[in-house]
Amino acid sequence: MPEDSAAIRGVAFPFRVDPRTGGIAVSAGADKLRENVVRLLLTRIGERPMLREYGGGVTQLFQESVDEGMVAIARHQITRALLRFEPRVLPQEVGVVETEPGVLRLRVLYVDSTRPGLQSVVVPIG
Repeated sequence: MPEDSAAIRGVAFPFRVDPRTGGIAVSAGADKLRENVVRLLLTRIGERPMLREYGGGVTQLFQESVDEGMVAIARHQITRALLRFEPRVLPQEVGVVETEPGVLRLRVLYVDSTRPGLQSVVVPIG
């Protein structure tokens, strides 16, 4: 049984201090799930000593030339990471979009298992 997205709660990503309380900022629900997806995508594969295979490896693509081969590798790598490490997310489309000349972003459309409809996250890759 999937957990309710309102029950998802944790430290905000990126880490920050809540200006209202002076404490650590906390996120919940769909915002927290989106932050978890971004954190997973930006984590280098092998970066976490206790879980070497965790990560989407997007940061490793910064220096790569963008061609169909790189996009196919990124699509496979990211889809595999999402399916393995974020079971509340079912990726639908992974693609590279050019939002402005010379600026590439990775866009992931996914279904949040706790709420209807497509969600998206966009991560800069160069």
